[in-house]
Amino acid sequence: MNKEHFLIELKIYLKPLTAQQQAFILEKYDNIFDERLANGEMEEEIAKDLGKPRTIAEEILEEFDITVPEKRLERDGWQEIPPATSYEYYEETAEHPYDQAYQSYERPKHNGFVRFCQISGVILLNFLLMFWFIFSFAMLLFSGWFAAILFLFSPILGGISIFTGLNDASMFEMFVSVFLCGAGIIGLLILAPLTRFFGKVLKRYMLWNIRVLRGDI
Repeated sequence: MNKEHFLIELKIYLKPLTAQQQAFILEKYDNIFDERLANGEMEEEIAKDLGKPRTIAEEILEEFDITVPEKRLERDGWQEIPPATSYEYYEETAEHPYDQAYQSYERPKHNGFVRFCQISGVILLNFLLMFWFIFSFAMLLFSGWFAAILFLFSPILGGISIFTGLNDASMFEMFVSVFLCGAGIIGLLILAPLTRFFGKVLKRYMLWNIRVLRGDI
């Protein structure tokens, strides 16, 4: 199931809600898809991880105290939740987290001591531990890339040694350079996904730091 199919099916199951509430929920899941797609995930993988749209809709409807009816199969093959029969219900429950008035995110309110502990803890964690860990791993990756690239171009030196003088030593050097070239190719195949993984983890860690310093957590 791709993103478009997921959102269409979710919208169908959210019919008991108002158009405004549906739009907010659909925008939320659309943003989830965009953020995870930006991190390199596939649409089918994201949809599978989020779960079935009907299950998500049922959980949301339960938050509104809407009784989920029995599943019934429509002619077109969709399992649809019929719309609510009364409009007075929505007027009584207008102040719900999915309404327009609650769309803006409000940061949790912490006292000064808690904020001091949060900021101090993040700073100490970064300078005493995480900075050295990240620096060491980054240098390790840099060294690996540098060595792999050198190994990749090592046959050039072997070829030069053969052209300058063909003997047993030059043939041995050529054999070693070809072996190192193969090792360099294998090294690049290992380092490429490892570097991408390190970049994703580092990005998420930096975002977590920003959220803590801003007081979002």
